[in-house]
Amino acid sequence: MSKIIDIKFAFYVSGNATRLIKIIEQYPAILERTFLVVNDEAPNLKLGKLLLGEKIEYHEFQYKEKDLKGQSKNIYLSELLLKKFKEKNIDYSFCFGGKILCGQLLTVYKNKIINFHPAVLPMFPGVKSIDQALNANTFLLGNTAHFIDEGVDTGPVIMQSVIHREHFNDYDDVLDHQLAMINQIYTWILDNRLVIENKKVRIKNAIYKKITFYPNLENR
Repeated sequence: MSKIIDIKFAFYVSGNATRLIKIIEQYPAILERTFLVVNDEAPNLKLGKLLLGEKIEYHEFQYKEKDLKGQSKNIYLSELLLKKFKEKNIDYSFCFGGKILCGQLLTVYKNKIINFHPAVLPMFPGVKSIDQALNANTFLLGNTAHFIDEGVDTGPVIMQSVIHREHFNDYDDVLDHQLAMINQIYTWILDNRLVIENKKVRIKNAIYKKITFYPNLENR
């Protein structure tokens, strides 16, 4: 299966952009097809330094400087992303930001913006999802990669990861699984293996095991 070599990627991140920084350090090949990074709640000197010298446009801003509050933040960000995506001919964007995207951006880039949510959706959507899961005393924690739609964490699911609660010590025990997920999805897109039918995502030739048990079965 031949790769699609002309696909262009972008990232939308917020603040410290910890996930993107770790991705750059662990999977630097992703930068080869990354042409834009937009960071709100900036500045981020470490991220700027890592991107320095790469052929990547880095745009950062703070909402306070523009006197934006509430929904106006979401609208401004979405319009900015749409403008920048069109300027750079972006095909797909990975989302690690904190704002809710809306408006024409979601129409023009339908099934092209991928969010990484730290919960096993549809459980615990919205903010502080790991805390939600811990407070609910859930058996499993995890992540969901999904396309963004008009709802909050309701778009088509691409893949999920899970860990048993007893392996949780801090947030990174959950969040760091997103790194391997983004690298895998990036490869699937380049290999043209990601298919969307009837609002459901299917990966061509991927392995979908029927069930996994926690703990493992001993009697079969």
